[in-house]
Amino acid sequence: MCEMEKSPSSSSARPSMREHGQRASGGNASSLVEAPVTARACRDVAAFARKEKLFRRTQKILVAVSGGPDSVACLLLLLRLRQQFGFEVVVAHFDHRLREGSAADLEFVRSLSAQLEVKCLTGEGDAGALAAERGMGIEEAARRMRYQFLAFVAGKEGADCIATGHTADDQAETVLQRVLRGTGVRGLRGMLPASEVPGAPSQRLVRPLLVLRRADTELLCAEAGIQPRNDPTNLDLSIGRNRVRHEALGVLRAINPSIDRALVGLAESAREIFAPVARAALATQPLERGPDGSIFTLEVMAALPTEAVTLVIEREAAFHGLVAEVNRTRMRNLVSVFARGTGEVMFGPIAVEASTGLLRIGPAAVESSPAGPVVLNVPGVTLADGWRIEALTSEPASRPGASMATVDLGALKGPLRVRPLSPGDRVPHHGALRNAFDVLLAERVPRWKRQQVLAVSDSTGILALLGGPPALCGSAPPDTALYIVATRTAPLQPAQVTRSQ
Repeated sequence: MCEMEKSPSSSSARPSMREHGQRASGGNASSLVEAPVTARACRDVAAFARKEKLFRRTQKILVAVSGGPDSVACLLLLLRLRQQFGFEVVVAHFDHRLREGSAADLEFVRSLSAQLEVKCLTGEGDAGALAAERGMGIEEAARRMRYQFLAFVAGKEGADCIATGHTADDQAETVLQRVLRGTGVRGLRGMLPASEVPGAPSQRLVRPLLVLRRADTELLCAEAGIQPRNDPTNLDLSIGRNRVRHEALGVLRAINPSIDRALVGLAESAREIFAPVARAALATQPLERGPDGSIFTLEVMAALPTEAVTLVIEREAAFHGLVAEVNRTRMRNLVSVFARGTGEVMFGPIAVEASTGLLRIGPAAVESSPAGPVVLNVPGVTLADGWRIEALTSEPASRPGASMATVDLGALKGPLRVRPLSPGDRVPHHGALRNAFDVLLAERVPRWKRQQVLAVSDSTGILALLGGPPALCGSAPPDTALYIVATRTAPLQPAQVTRSQ
């Protein structure tokens, strides 16, 4: 559910704005008396935003506000910086319904937004129910719902980016957590200053507070006279991130008091090292994109660093509306496929397969051919198993996505049929009958295309192929030519993937 809220609430969760010469009336940043932490934070965030180009060509920012000190500080700072950078601010809050106090958090954000005179949009959903339904962890379900909501609101409001209040402390925790789980250079980058919104690659996510510490956000809220909300689940040690925050980092600080700074520095170094890899992936674009997937030259993909291949796979999966499930074992298997020049590795719902010097990254799909022989209406239209097959006596114009074959109507023996190719099929090729699949391979037809080739036959055998190379599509004199045009009318359906590689 999504609703707009611009008026203050009478709830007890209404934020207090203590009188220390600082007011939030009108949402005017200049009405806040210059306070030391706030002034320094503004300078640091502004410099960071310029360096990382966070607000370039940005006219409206959607600020994700949970009610905690980090997100409230993010809102306050962006309100102060909006005139300097020329953007408008809108607030969004999502209630995951994971604890009793969540409704009070929502009312707090509504009331704070009203006092600051900032438009606030709120949403709510049952993350626990989604986790149970999809068999995923509560944290992952909540994260997925939250970003889905934020992306929806950003699109609805015409926001150019979504801002979150992640700080340098969050960055240190992220890097350490990934080290403990096992990661490469890519993972050591931690959270990027700007990235795609998870599940919504067309939306941009910015993290302008990565140069601030958590203590800074708490002091900033205090200087503004705001008492932010407290999330008691941050103390729950059954949650992995909380154990890293309260236990692992505590032990490491006893060894190195500057461990947080060291971890943040490690992330910055990893970003520098990884930058050429990201550029290589961005420069590697497919030869074509279509229902079968994204097609690349195998040689080009095999020459990329493994991390760049991972980025390309994830990008193309997102293009097809899917999420690639990438891990080290699957990437090692893919490197072996590159070396052999043939084979397939499944990345969850995404197939990556090599054939005839090409590489396909796309949905794993069921066979698309008709289930069995189909007798054609000649002339006329025949519908079968998601296909529309036309038999025409005049040559049709070229159609995107359609396959065409030509047979001699005057030489037909018996009914004309279309069927999938069988292993023993033989086709006329250069004056001799040869195995159909051998001919397709010799003609450099990739495996994913071979699986979709249809045979056009009469009682004497195969006359031509639909979806094959031009040499196998048949021919006939113009006065007796019959043109067979096949078009897929139903989209390929995802296969039930049971393989694990």
